[in-house]
Amino acid sequence: MKKILFVLISLMLFTIPLSIYADDEIEYFHSDPIGSDAKVSAGYYVLYPKCSSKRVVAIKNGSKKAGANAYLFKYSGADKQIFYIKPLGDGTYTIKNKRSGKVLEAENGGTKNKTNICQGTYNKDDQQKWYITKKNGSYVFQSVLSKKVMSVAGSSDANRANVRLFTYKGFKGQFFTLKKVKSSSSSVYKVSTRKWSDSRDYDILTNIIGAVESGGQVYGNRDYAAYEGPYANTSNEVTITLGWAQFYGSEAQRLVQNIYKKSPKAFKKIDTKRTIIKALKKDWVKTRWNPSSKAKKLLIKLITSANGKKCQDELFRSYMVGFVKDCKSKYTSNAWAIHMYCQIRHLGGVSAADRIFKRCKKNYTLDNIMKQLKKDQSDSSSSNQVGDKLFWSRHTKCCEFLQKYAA
Repeated sequence: MKKILFVLISLMLFTIPLSIYADDEIEYFHSDPIGSDAKVSAGYYVLYPKCSSKRVVAIKNGSKKAGANAYLFKYSGADKQIFYIKPLGDGTYTIKNKRSGKVLEAENGGTKNKTNICQGTYNKDDQQKWYITKKNGSYVFQSVLSKKVMSVAGSSDANRANVRLFTYKGFKGQFFTLKKVKSSSSSVYKVSTRKWSDSRDYDILTNIIGAVESGGQVYGNRDYAAYEGPYANTSNEVTITLGWAQFYGSEAQRLVQNIYKKSPKAFKKIDTKRTIIKALKKDWVKTRWNPSSKAKKLLIKLITSANGKKCQDELFRSYMVGFVKDCKSKYTSNAWAIHMYCQIRHLGGVSAADRIFKRCKKNYTLDNIMKQLKKDQSDSSSSNQVGDKLFWSRHTKCCEFLQKYAA
């Protein structure tokens, strides 16, 4: 009888469900794919985990380096979040990031639970190949090397949640929805996560805005002698615009006042009959001041003098310091986004910049900023908004300059 009881107890112990002991360290080996080949067609896809409706698999910081980790991040349409899935003809696939051109793989060829999934240069290793199977309408990605599956750590819904290998257990973080996207509908511009740097970015900003305002859209060019009379730019500009940064109205008046304050003596050597000094006593916008040809020549001499050039640069910088501070406090510290905010605000004012950046809804990539700018073109009530066709080449040039000089 004792022998029978021993056998029964032993059988009961061996039939206890393994899930009783299940934790992150217990491994359930699968020697074969979890299911049959899902037959995913070649193309660009976004990978949404079932544990999150807004976040997708992405390469950390949009890096192009081998070894950069895969994690979750809020979807923005950036290339770092788009993958080209390619069937290899034997029931396996590669998953290549659009931005980096590198494929998803098990870090260092790891086969253990919690091995990071990162990107690497494709060399045909099994650690870079995946079975893709379909279960309950979703997809499971299983490493050919280890037979473990792509998993979001803790089935988290958080930004930057780690993506790693783990034994298949049916967690939400192991199931993915594939959304196919067209190559042309993905990012036009690069994505930068660089933060604003005063020592570097103010010079870049000066070169960019100088180019698009008065420098013929040539990076680093600016026309210190720039002068526009009333109504030359728009019907709303009732007085003059001065200098390379296109200071209009009260800003132009402030520029000339600053030149006078820097050196009244040097100012009077040019303005010998006090023509401009007298003009400074009135409000140029309210009086719709339209200088005579003689006064125009004096103004150009003043703004192109040594003091005049310094004052133009200093006044521009003083405005930009305020713009940068506002963008950081209200929106973002991303360097490229701040550059775009500053040039939009310089062009159209604070209300225009706020309108565009509020539309962005915290997605401040160049692609999305341009997308929000373009919405102005569908507003038929005005053809003079910051995003209208009249200013479109300006915005595209700014994006081009940022990618080339502010990376």
